[in-house]
Amino acid sequence: MILQKRSLSCFPVQFFAVLMGISGLTIAYAKAYHILNFQQFWYLGLLAINTVLFFVIFTIYILKWVKYPQKIKEEMSHPIKSSFVPAISISFLLLSIAYYDYAPTVAVAFWFIGAPLHLYFTLKTIKFWMMHEKLNINHINPAWFIPVVGNILVPVVGVDVMPVEISVFYFAVGFFFWIMLFIIVMYRMIFHNPMAGKLVPTLFILIAPPAVGFISYFRISFGSIDMMSLFLYSVALVITLLMFAKLRVFIGSKFFISWWAYTFPLAAITIASILLYMTYRDIFTYLVSLFFIALTTGIVALVFYKTIIAIKKEELCIEEEE
Repeated sequence: MILQKRSLSCFPVQFFAVLMGISGLTIAYAKAYHILNFQQFWYLGLLAINTVLFFVIFTIYILKWVKYPQKIKEEMSHPIKSSFVPAISISFLLLSIAYYDYAPTVAVAFWFIGAPLHLYFTLKTIKFWMMHEKLNINHINPAWFIPVVGNILVPVVGVDVMPVEISVFYFAVGFFFWIMLFIIVMYRMIFHNPMAGKLVPTLFILIAPPAVGFISYFRISFGSIDMMSLFLYSVALVITLLMFAKLRVFIGSKFFISWWAYTFPLAAITIASILLYMTYRDIFTYLVSLFFIALTTGIVALVFYKTIIAIKKEELCIEEEE
């Protein structure tokens, strides 16, 4: 139930998921330009949109932090919203990856902010999970992957700017907690109450860890396609197919800002597919790459449109009952 009109104090940290989706699509088109011979203007256009949105959303959130620090504290101590706070550092890391082929110096600057910041958020979030007295199994959802699995993004640029051991460290942290949380999330979904409607789109986040893991491992191993990388890609692909099989659950549901959870995971499997094509150069991986590019572009466009409509109707940045 809506309790008040739009307010800066109600600007949700979940808006950084918008940046994750747009950044993922930008990176996908960067790879499509280099590997699939797409026109460069698609990549550059998305990069410009990505950059503008980053500074707009980041600036608004900083203003909220300055004017309403208590609201920030409430988000950081919320059993669900706290998992989206590390999307801030992930936005830096994704922008770093998006810029890497076009302006490496800018990319490295974003990386040096995003990497240590994300490690801080990871430790802070795990400490919160361990020390919070009121958490229960119904609080856990796929968004809990964001703080810990985001570490897997660090090696994508990190392998070129720091010793490889740093990248292996971040990869290991993300991979370890992905396995651990995946088991808990599956247990919660199978044996406990269904997730609230606004959290249902977060099921797509299950695609992201193995897909990003494939991309990160590809970078750490300097382009190697071996059993480990094929394992990660296969897991990402089968989870994607599972999401397609559950399509009726997602179609027709009410719009929430959580719809942006559809976007980055699809972008991740798209990028992984393009990298797979770069290695195999066969018609199957080529067609799969084109399919995922088209699908991800369409989903991002739809969710972006829905977000604009919701903003115009003053359905976002409002306080609601828990």
